[in-house]
Amino acid sequence: MAKDCKKLKTEVKSGVFTLWQEVDITVIAFTDMGVKVAVNDEYLGLAYKNEIFTDLAKDQSLKGYIKCIRADGKIDISFQPLEGKHVANVTEDILALLASSGGKLPFNDKTSPERIKQKFGISKKVFKKAIGVLYKQRKIKITDSGIERV
Repeated sequence: MAKDCKKLKTEVKSGVFTLWQEVDITVIAFTDMGVKVAVNDEYLGLAYKNEIFTDLAKDQSLKGYIKCIRADGKIDISFQPLEGKHVANVTEDILALLASSGGKLPFNDKTSPERIKQKFGISKKVFKKAIGVLYKQRKIKITDSGIERV
């Protein structure tokens, strides 16, 4: 479990982390801006609420990624890896879901962001990029009623 929020370092020195480095995260508190987290049980970080696509609970531990070290030394966290890697992972997940659902899913580029977030735990932007990749690879077709395995 994470240390007391007050005992965590609020600034990180240059060179401690690299951008998009995977780190251990523990949820500390929820704020109007997002979620305060402990990064590797040593630093305080923040994940912005408009970038969170899964339900989180206080004291929950999970993996996160260093999105940015701001000029003031504060850490911005993402719960998804760098977009290109994330899209690749999502394409695999979509193919697996298609396989387990008979080759069809009622989701396409017109599906609401809320439904996509609820089903896949990702943003609509990432979903659209992932199905675009699968479409270009001729692995799926996109229809008015959803996506289908080719």
